[in-house]
Amino acid sequence: MTWIFEDRRVRRSNDRQVALRYQLEHTRSHGKLEALVVSDADGLLLGAAGDPVMCEELGAVAPLMSRAPLGMMLPPLLSGSDVAIRPLTLNGGQFFMASVGGGVARDALLKNSGTGVQRILASN
Repeated sequence: MTWIFEDRRVRRSNDRQVALRYQLEHTRSHGKLEALVVSDADGLLLGAAGDPVMCEELGAVAPLMSRAPLGMMLPPLLSGSDVAIRPLTLNGGQFFMASVGGGVARDALLKNSGTGVQRILASN
């Protein structure tokens, strides 16, 4: 019996930055998100998909929002937006996936994308 393996990924790269961008762009497009970013604990962007200015703000506030028990005031560009933050842990480091927009399927999309992001960041 012969098994045929079909890779679902259309675009791929051995470059970690490019692979991360592809992952985020795919999730953003599929989930109809306005922006999707991955940032580190200092709020520095590791990867982004969407409007560059919105992505910078989103990445910067992601660590702060994750620690605010009752939420926080958002910067003007994000004010009134549906923002979601998901923490990611990799090799003892704390990272954040943050999104603007989406709908009822956003949580499942972010969970699935988070797995891909962790795989990409763990690769050498």
